[in-house]
Amino acid sequence: MFKHKKHLGQNFLINKNIIKKIAEIGIINKDANILEVGPGSGILTQELIKRDANKIFAIEFDKDLTPDLEKI
Repeated sequence: MFKHKKHLGQNFLINKNIIKKIAEIGIINKDANILEVGPGSGILTQELIKRDANKIFAIEFDKDLTPDLEKI
């Protein structure tokens, strides 16, 4: 488990319905390249992967969260 870091302005998505809605709003197809800034633990990233984008670039500044992202 990790602790929120206020100095990084962290907010984490946990509602699966909201995550799906965010992914549905984007136009994601085999030609789409996505830049996700602050993917956190990767919950939205996993939903974006399901949408079959060409590439997803996830940039996370919190080094404590990168081990979870590397597993995706």
